[in-house]
Amino acid sequence: MNRAIAQFALLVMIAAAAATAAGCSSTYRKPATGMEGAQAKFDLPAKELLARIKQALNEPPLNIGVTQDKDGSLLTGYQSFPGEFHIARRWQERTRYRIRVSPDFDQPTQRSQVVITESTEQRAAEGMKWENFDVPARPERAAELLKELQKNITSSGGGATTTTTTTRASS
Repeated sequence: MNRAIAQFALLVMIAAAAATAAGCSSTYRKPATGMEGAQAKFDLPAKELLARIKQALNEPPLNIGVTQDKDGSLLTGYQSFPGEFHIARRWQERTRYRIRVSPDFDQPTQRSQVVITESTEQRAAEGMKWENFDVPARPERAAELLKELQKNITSSGGGATTTTTTTRASS
């Protein structure tokens, strides 16, 4: 009887060790801290450019609005996207953007630089908590927003130069 109990206890310990080794992690996933982005220069003074960007964000086709406006930096509302396919379903994603407008170094009263970075969150289904763990960077979304802003600003009388790049910046 004691031998059977000892063998059972040994099997339980082996099973627990195997489960721990196979499925448990000693570290937690880290949130995405890098922000991907795009930048361009515009032939407009910084304050005028910032006003045009705010207007474009509040109108179609973007309609994402501005949730924070401070010292030449805007934080937009979220834009929804279909996410990646995981575990038998397509996850939901939402992205918001930090838009920084600064005067050009060489021509501060005539030109400005815009840097757009993105931050994306995901969740498995409606009603679940949004998380930014292990979300792949989406620099193409910042670049798309920049293209849309360039179209809007150029059509309303401000010129955008051809300097547009995608960058990786840490937040």
